[in-house]
Amino acid sequence: MDRSRTSDTARVVAHERRFPLNGNKFQIGVAAVVMLVLLRVAIGWHFLYEGVWKISHADKFSAEPFLSQAKGPAAPLFYAMLPDMDGRQRLALGVNEAGEKTVKPDVYLAAWKNLKQEVVGRYKPGPEQTKTIETIYERYEDSLLDYLAANREDIVAYHESLDRFEADRAAGNDGAPFQRKRSWDRRMELRGEVNGWFAELDGMGEEYRLALWDVLDKDQKARGMLPKLVTSPESLPVPVPFVQTRSDALDMSVTYGLTAIGLCLVLGLCTRLAAIGGGVFLIFVLLTQPPWPAIYPPAPEVVGHALIVDKNFVEMVAIFALVALPVGRWGGLDYFLYHWIGRPLEDRYGNKS
Repeated sequence: MDRSRTSDTARVVAHERRFPLNGNKFQIGVAAVVMLVLLRVAIGWHFLYEGVWKISHADKFSAEPFLSQAKGPAAPLFYAMLPDMDGRQRLALGVNEAGEKTVKPDVYLAAWKNLKQEVVGRYKPGPEQTKTIETIYERYEDSLLDYLAANREDIVAYHESLDRFEADRAAGNDGAPFQRKRSWDRRMELRGEVNGWFAELDGMGEEYRLALWDVLDKDQKARGMLPKLVTSPESLPVPVPFVQTRSDALDMSVTYGLTAIGLCLVLGLCTRLAAIGGGVFLIFVLLTQPPWPAIYPPAPEVVGHALIVDKNFVEMVAIFALVALPVGRWGGLDYFLYHWIGRPLEDRYGNKS
């Protein structure tokens, strides 16, 4: 009898060590284990494919459109992640000798000069090439000044409208539904306006970069393509390999973060850490587009209707549930990590009183 009880006790202890939820009040069966592992793999596949798609479409993916459309109380946090979104630096205003407001070209000219110096320092052009490079710079400098002068009145009016918009927001003049709609529409209108100038100026800068590239001979071009133009608002505080701008750093963080989270969840490797990362990412997604009442604009009807709880919220709850469960050990590489590393450490240090 004693032998039987000892055997039963040993089996219960062994079972509880394998399935931590087992006990006097809670039990979990094999079917539940299988479904939880499938849930982990399904969520992991979702993250993994999102990351892989962004890697394969790197020329099309940018986090900027998503962040610039953020709404709700946390929206300013995401706007701050985008470099000079409203053009306060790149299209800064100055005053000329006649007392008229003008648009300063300093940010763009500084970037263009830096690129010219990069060409001279990296490719070591000859005297004739150097003269041609200087001529190209002067030509594009004149084009930039002409462009800013031609659009001066519109850019000045834009800044004045932006000032009024921000003053109204600070005064809290967007409490009523029609005011929230008007405020959002006005924000999008102003952003579309400044993005049009950015696109034309960036296009001019790209033409300038390619014009400098065409000056180089075959041997010089073999040293590698010119880096892209980076204005001071977009530059990184410290150099990072393979990353040139703040936007690049943000895009790479999202792309490879999603890929790593998804791969770890699919394989069951470092599952809890990956699930925490995925949950935090989904929190940020929810904060950019919260499905809360009185938040304008509402989600398009084609994606369904939600009140506080939407698909992102459900996935967030599910992934945090995985954090509380050893699903990586139940069907993943964490089984080997635990038995080869975790269990020996636990037996050696965990049982000391």
